[in-house]
Amino acid sequence: MSIKISQTAAQARLDEAFAWADSDRSVPENWVRFAEQTFRMTSKTYTAALGTVLLARATDDRIDPLSIKEAYGPNTYSLRTLGHQILVPGARRLGFSIRNTGREPLNNQPWFRYDYMTLIDRVKDRGALAQFVDGVRNIGDLDRNQGLAALAAFLRVAIAEARRTETFAVEEGDLTVQQIVTAVTTFLEEHDDLPRKAQALVAAAFDVTHHTVLSRRLNDPSKDYPGDVQAFEGARPILAAEVRAKSVLPTEVEGFVSACRAADIDRAFMVVLWPGHRPLHRESLYQSALDEYRVLLTIIEEAEDLLLNIFGWSDMALEKTLDKFTEAALARLREIEAKPETLIRWVTLVSR
Repeated sequence: MSIKISQTAAQARLDEAFAWADSDRSVPENWVRFAEQTFRMTSKTYTAALGTVLLARATDDRIDPLSIKEAYGPNTYSLRTLGHQILVPGARRLGFSIRNTGREPLNNQPWFRYDYMTLIDRVKDRGALAQFVDGVRNIGDLDRNQGLAALAAFLRVAIAEARRTETFAVEEGDLTVQQIVTAVTTFLEEHDDLPRKAQALVAAAFDVTHHTVLSRRLNDPSKDYPGDVQAFEGARPILAAEVRAKSVLPTEVEGFVSACRAADIDRAFMVVLWPGHRPLHRESLYQSALDEYRVLLTIIEEAEDLLLNIFGWSDMALEKTLDKFTEAALARLREIEAKPETLIRWVTLVSR
């Protein structure tokens, strides 16, 4: 029969393992290595999954570590329930990294589709999946106390990762407008992590001119409004921005404008930050948006245009505006789960 893991007991075991990980007490090196390997995987959800499996085994060593859903078979449990109810809030409360900032990092593929890890057959990197499943299968050899030690090893890596990224900071300085434009242009020309870079920079730009700005994680299945970034007045969205790091067709712009109208948003920004993009026929798209949808459309196809407009319309002194943007960009990069290397690169580019 399946197993329901006590959330109270799991919470206590997580706190116990964290205290161990944050001390000078030794932890098993083989589990440190597996945790480090998982933190380096391209798919970030493996990290949250590993932490959850170890927490489950440390709490109740009857559980099948390859479980995804409770109803699959003997000794299975709900990976997503335990992860979202205990591990994810625990990461925020205690300050360790699971490489995901959302409330439900396991609410996606493959954890949503499948009931058991060995049944997973549709992933981009099958080698990484096989490596992960082989490592997780070994958790089945651990008793409850050995599971706690393995969880402490995972948390030691997770604590170090969180503290490593927390040390990144942008110093206030005397950067000029042109220096920031050059930094942003260089940042975007380096295509690694480009979709996250682009969205974070657009969100940071709107942070300069609006009090409440919402930026969604990439491919967020819980999106309630069109676009990747929205600004709000109270609870009402007053503008939406679609951010693309690839070429955009006129029909895609029209579709976005239509979605904004359906959501009662009357200002739409299409921001295209991709060097190979063919310029859109702006005038006809602007007029169509106003005539057919009563939506004020703004199309931005160069990062410099975005920055100069935002810096020009800010109600702060220019020096404070530039500082606000560089700091907000770092915060938005963290929020969207950009790679640590991306954070380092941004700090380097805007530090004198």
